[in-house]
Amino acid sequence: MAPSSPPIGPREILERVKRRYSVMVMTGPGGGLRHFSVPGVIIPLLAGLTLLGVIGGGAAVLHWASTRTERAYLAELENENQRLGTQLEEMQDLVGRFESRMAENLEMEQAFRAIANLDAIPEDVRRLGVGGPPPLSELSDEASPSPTIRAARETLSRLEDLDRQASFQSANFEQMIETLQDSQDDLQRIPSISPVQRGWYSSGYGTRKDPFTGKNQMHRGLDFSAWTGTPVHATAAGRVIKAGKHRTLGLYVEIDHGNGIMTRYGHNSRLLVKVGQQVKRGDVIAEVGSTGRSTSPHCHYEVHVDGRHTNPWRYILDGGPQMQPGA
Repeated sequence: MAPSSPPIGPREILERVKRRYSVMVMTGPGGGLRHFSVPGVIIPLLAGLTLLGVIGGGAAVLHWASTRTERAYLAELENENQRLGTQLEEMQDLVGRFESRMAENLEMEQAFRAIANLDAIPEDVRRLGVGGPPPLSELSDEASPSPTIRAARETLSRLEDLDRQASFQSANFEQMIETLQDSQDDLQRIPSISPVQRGWYSSGYGTRKDPFTGKNQMHRGLDFSAWTGTPVHATAAGRVIKAGKHRTLGLYVEIDHGNGIMTRYGHNSRLLVKVGQQVKRGDVIAEVGSTGRSTSPHCHYEVHVDGRHTNPWRYILDGGPQMQPGA
């Protein structure tokens, strides 16, 4: 192991401080050199001052650069905040318009429910909406003091309410449409027109003298006299359950309209439908004739409800045939 250097004593330090150093400085092109004698103690002082200057200058430059960057970042944040604030105001206006539309739709919904004969929805049930996950607004930072964040949270909550209301209202409209469609279908299946549009009323429902025997007998329908070949119309929508020959009615058609309602059309000269065929109100199902037990061309029309015959006049809402006797 190499021996360590002996410590420097005070005398040696004093001698080093007293030393002088020669410094030559070039004064310029062609000016020659100038010679200076500098005490030794100046050299470390100058070096220290130079080092401190470099460090201080670097720190100042870093501080200036950092401050400038922070100011630019804050300015950018301020601009972004203003832009977001403007967009938030526009969104709030849009949400307000949506809320007005939803209020109008609610009034329309209540009117439709009345038409569809549906009970009004209680307000507490409507407030519950259709359920779903927790609103996003409930997951927000409740402690945030920022007015912008509070306004955004309020707008988000309003949007969530609108979404629930729209879903709930959509389900209500679907129910109303289904109910109205069912009602419309039921109405289409209720007899409401005369089976013969061109002809005349010739015999009513009830007890009358039989034209063949002269005895009183129950006449279970209405007779509409018309020329042979005159169209016979289905008086309501339904399904043909019989189409063929009958001992007294001749060529006849029976239509099941559902809900216990059935209609019968007799004495036709020609049938235009088959068993199992679906017909609509007003469809031509046969042509007037005088087949079966008949004295002249006419359409014998019956209406049965729950298996019992009833007066067909109750189900003729169009006034009957347009042509009267002698016309």
